[in-house]
Amino acid sequence: MVPRKANRRVNRKPRKEFAMTARSGQIVGFYGSMSSGLATLAISVEPQGYIAHVPCENAPTVRALRDAFGDKVIGQEIEFELDTLGVLASFIPREV
Repeated sequence: MVPRKANRRVNRKPRKEFAMTARSGQIVGFYGSMSSGLATLAISVEPQGYIAHVPCENAPTVRALRDAFGDKVIGQEIEFELDTLGVLASFIPREV
């Protein structure tokens, strides 16, 4: 067994404070589970063109999407905001 050095100090960089991030894109999918209460909103982010899989709460997100768009959610343009953990904080419909 190799002895460890006692009280070894490790130089670490300070953690960055993450602010809320606002983005815009088009909804391309919604994947949720009623039993777990968790869901993922798939959004084609502009202008980068990648698909972001944004975690969110299932029931509140479904209700908010239905109130904003009715039954046709896929293909709708939104501006959305993520919280410090990367979870969907809010969204607003974007006028095209």
